[in-house]
Amino acid sequence: MNNINKKQNTSELLLYLFAQRKLYSRSKGILSIFFCVSLFFYILGAISFIQNNIYFKLFYVLWLMSFIILSIRESNKLNNAANIQEIVDRTLFGFDLFSPKIKTTELHKLAIQLKNKYTNEYEFEVTHNGEDGGVKDWYSNVEGVPRNRAIILCQIENCEWELNLRREFQRINILLFALLIIIYLIIYRTTSIVVLISSLYPLLTLLIDRLGYIYKNYKNIKEGEDINKSLIEIYENIHLYNNDNIINKAKEIQSCIYERRCKFAPIPNKFYNLRRKYFQKHSNEFISDLKEKLREETG
Repeated sequence: MNNINKKQNTSELLLYLFAQRKLYSRSKGILSIFFCVSLFFYILGAISFIQNNIYFKLFYVLWLMSFIILSIRESNKLNNAANIQEIVDRTLFGFDLFSPKIKTTELHKLAIQLKNKYTNEYEFEVTHNGEDGGVKDWYSNVEGVPRNRAIILCQIENCEWELNLRREFQRINILLFALLIIIYLIIYRTTSIVVLISSLYPLLTLLIDRLGYIYKNYKNIKEGEDINKSLIEIYENIHLYNNDNIINKAKEIQSCIYERRCKFAPIPNKFYNLRRKYFQKHSNEFISDLKEKLREETG
């Protein structure tokens, strides 16, 4: 059998789970600030006499350059979170931690720094489970299932509930993007085409932000669906594979999960917290159902 549920609540892995969540959360907050600043310029730009002001144009150009540089910087921070999360999974599943991209010593130091800096948050999260906003009991109950099958169940859970969350947020982003364009077209509908096009420049950072996010999220969803299909296929034909086959397939899929995490399109905390319990509940039920079916297959 496996010890995933017990091992995930050890102090070391709880530290890593807290650290990766905190890194994701901080970057989400900063990216939300980027969006708000871009939205502020968008609103001011909708007022023609402000949009034509030379100082407004100057500040906007400075913001555009800052936006691009800061966005690249935040993407690097998100990679740290993805690397820490990968350490957790590989440790739980018994996979080799070696990777040129995963600098375990540096990431451990970073996790300790975050723990010391956010002591109260750390104490809360490592003593509460996901339903209460913590990181304890990260994966659903897979006790009583052989290790190779338990790994497959955990990998399915990695994709299942997040995919539903992403699909829902993607629809909101597409509607928001369309609304922002329509508003500007309505405001400047009586102007010539040349004036209309030149008046759209305050939309630029929002276009980069939202179009970039929609594309990254689309890729994330597509890759997640491909991973999930492969996992379900393994699950449905699990009786055809021996232990080594399953572990080798699980390792290959874990590499795909890691690559997907490194191309992360963060979902804002407010939306995540609003819908997390709903999707997590359905995910837990789904995993429980798969667990029972696996038992029947092997029983």
